[in-house]
Amino acid sequence: MMNRVAIFGLVLALSAGCQSGRDFTLFGYSTKPLHDETIRTVYVPVFKNVAFQTTANRELEVDITRAVVREIEQRTRMKVVSDRERADTELLGTLVALRKGVVNQNQQNLTREAELTATVNLVWRDLRDGRVLSNRRPAAQPDAVLPFDPSLPPPEPVAVQEKAIPAQVVAVGRVVPELGETNATANQSIANQLARQIVNMMESNW
Repeated sequence: MMNRVAIFGLVLALSAGCQSGRDFTLFGYSTKPLHDETIRTVYVPVFKNVAFQTTANRELEVDITRAVVREIEQRTRMKVVSDRERADTELLGTLVALRKGVVNQNQQNLTREAELTATVNLVWRDLRDGRVLSNRRPAAQPDAVLPFDPSLPPPEPVAVQEKAIPAQVVAVGRVVPELGETNATANQSIANQLARQIVNMMESNW
């Protein structure tokens, strides 16, 4: 009898938690996407590269861009478009630093282990109203009480192009020749790490 009651209660909870479409909420948990559903499209041009680079790291910015596009398509409901005029938002990235440090050497002074560190600056802008979505938002403040004169018309809203303060993400790739880990595998690891971090940053506020 108790099992039937428990099952019946679970069915009721599921029914009550169901929302329109394909999302539902149950016991405070939800299948609703973490990303803003009003943003349907994003324009992602190839990231810029202003970092000093060697031949082994040529076109790393292209690999990062591809990884970001793939991550957006796989983890969100946003569609990456190639036409900026048709996009709700644009995601701009710049590879600003690329450093390689030797962690360990053998007796012949050959590199046994090294680390490649990449730093990327990001700006995610809403093309519909000019807001910079990647900017950190100040804590909400109570509305100020201003003198009100009913004889005057309400002030018109002023459109302001928000200044972009780039957000920064960092990834580290490992190079261990004895294990078959090369600059190429380090670059791919960096691209994948950065893509995951960037899409995480695009999530809506909890």
